[in-house]
Amino acid sequence: MLHRSYHDICAYLGVYLDPDTDGSGNREGSVEHFIPKAQNAWQAYEWRNYLLADRRVNSSRGQETLTCPYDLDFYPFELMLDTGMIAVSEELTMEQEDKAYEILDALSLDKEMYDIERAEYYARYKDRTRDDALTNAQIARYAPFIWYEIRRQGFVVNEKKRRK
Repeated sequence: MLHRSYHDICAYLGVYLDPDTDGSGNREGSVEHFIPKAQNAWQAYEWRNYLLADRRVNSSRGQETLTCPYDLDFYPFELMLDTGMIAVSEELTMEQEDKAYEILDALSLDKEMYDIERAEYYARYKDRTRDDALTNAQIARYAPFIWYEIRRQGFVVNEKKRRK
């Protein structure tokens, strides 16, 4: 049910989590309590305290309370498409910047393994000669954060074929 509610997208990485993966090291989702169970046990059973998160992100997190990413009224990060590296957006107020760093640091969203994965999604999108190339619709579905950045930065591939 959580996968369906979040369309199989990790709330923090903004990438697809296959609901059918086994436990063999492939990405899989887990229930994230953005108000930790250790801080407020009653919140452990509140649906509005649940997020779908990549198990790796969820396991690296501490016990601090985080702002739910869906409650933010701003977009906290920017992506360097070719490298997959993320940074706190330069367009934020001081208060927004503090929230963004809180999320980035608590979840280690700037780990090299995530950078590599984000860069690979973009490489699959940009290089249409690859067997595993992604269309606009596919990257929007499977990596919405990357798609947002592709659009924001003006690198959308025109998929309409020219006719002579």
